[in-house]
Amino acid sequence: MNAKNSALLKTLSLFFLTLATFMAAQVFLINNNVFEPSNGYFTESQLRDMGFNIVKNERVYLIHNRKLIIGSDSDFLVDFQEYVPKAYTIVNGVVFVKADFISSFFKLSKMNDVYYDKPFSITFIDYTDDVLTIGTSVPAKKEFLSASLSNNTLSLKLSPAQCDLKTPAGVSVSRTNHTTIITVEKAVSGYNITYSENKIVVRIEPVIRKIEYTKRTEIFAGRTFTINYMIADPRHTNITPLLPAKGIGSMATLANILSYHGFSSGVNANYFDPATGLPIDIVISNGRVLSHRYGLRPMFIQTTDGRVFIKKAYVDITVRIGDVLLLVKGVNTTSLGEVNLYTSEFALKIPNDRTRTYVVVKDGKIASIGYISAVPSNSEVIMISNDVKNKFLPNLTVGQTVTVELYTDDGYQIKNAVGAGPLLLQDGNIIPDAAEEKLRYGGGIPTTRANRTIIAIKDGKVHLITIEGKNGVGMNFDEAAQFLKSKGYDSAMMLDGGSSTSMVYAGKYVTSGTPRNIPVALGVK
Repeated sequence: MNAKNSALLKTLSLFFLTLATFMAAQVFLINNNVFEPSNGYFTESQLRDMGFNIVKNERVYLIHNRKLIIGSDSDFLVDFQEYVPKAYTIVNGVVFVKADFISSFFKLSKMNDVYYDKPFSITFIDYTDDVLTIGTSVPAKKEFLSASLSNNTLSLKLSPAQCDLKTPAGVSVSRTNHTTIITVEKAVSGYNITYSENKIVVRIEPVIRKIEYTKRTEIFAGRTFTINYMIADPRHTNITPLLPAKGIGSMATLANILSYHGFSSGVNANYFDPATGLPIDIVISNGRVLSHRYGLRPMFIQTTDGRVFIKKAYVDITVRIGDVLLLVKGVNTTSLGEVNLYTSEFALKIPNDRTRTYVVVKDGKIASIGYISAVPSNSEVIMISNDVKNKFLPNLTVGQTVTVELYTDDGYQIKNAVGAGPLLLQDGNIIPDAAEEKLRYGGGIPTTRANRTIIAIKDGKVHLITIEGKNGVGMNFDEAAQFLKSKGYDSAMMLDGGSSTSMVYAGKYVTSGTPRNIPVALGVK
């Protein structure tokens, strides 16, 4: 084995040996400086910044504040008294010291994911125009902050931190055991956090009554139901499809999805394939196509100018490579179409098929050609059948211009959309082809009395509705259609229902069922 391979094996062994111990704890706070180990080890440069002098000959010598550490064969002897085995390694002549040794040597305390000798100081707190700025005595790290939004109350827990500042108007501050908690006094619907040098900036979205909510017990056709209504004005809100943190092909509870994206209210959205976790039917979020159509099922659409529709719309997704326009047959799917599009949100492995050509697109140009198992960040992958490629793109090359284009039947620009169904109402009436519509959905979806999640439009506003019957016996297609018509809705369609039915308002579940993992949420803010 040559020296290069030997060093590589040492590095890999080092990585796997320490990965489990220090993957979570990534920040060390020593003498008011921030250090981050790499795979559980600190470099020579970091050790010097911590105050160590380093001498290397037959052995390794570390000196810190009159303490002598002698290293031999990966073991340390500290001040001729304490023996520490397997505390360091040498790769290509460079010393790497284990993070847990550093923690022990400096007698560091641990809080969450931070090891520290003393807390950092909060140097200032400013709250102006719904922007909360927190100054820190050390470079700000996300590991210092834990944010919680519940019942429209935003609390920011900073640790390990100390604060002796006067509290500005609009926030309250409490302190305990190296933890400072800053609470925003006004009602908050969402927030965004950024970190810049020695500052943490929290941009707050206050609650404005652009969203109304009410819960009612109602009797319909002799039966009693608990019904939640969330009403959003699309001129002032975004009704946005949201994915779990890990992307398409993963699942999480409604509350977790909403919280991850800084939303506090929403409902479950698309049906899904329980085998793969992939959503069924179209998902467009902030103009970005994340999942394709499934037949001619109804869609909820919010346009870029704030209009909303519920209807069976024709939507074509295309990719233009140079002067060639190709119709996309699948988006973020494991099914093989003539032309598939994969975005960086796709969490599963891209299918590898020798009859396909794979094109990686970055910044609107072909970056590479050849199979790749996952989409690189800020990129797309286009999978093209070789038949289509050979016929229309025989001279496919790196550097060609690529655009993804979306065409709708009425020419409107889609901002957000989800597909589900069945369609219940159109133009204020039960759809005339209700019998045929019910046949388009299997699994007893139209005929079973089940809890329901429904999206409807009335007077230009979007109504998100959950219907729960006693013992989970909700409404079937006919009952839901009649109920919604009696309420005067213009259009309405079902979203996924049954055990998926869930609504979160102001950070709390208002539905009664046990939260189920889902692939797509419809957030409102």
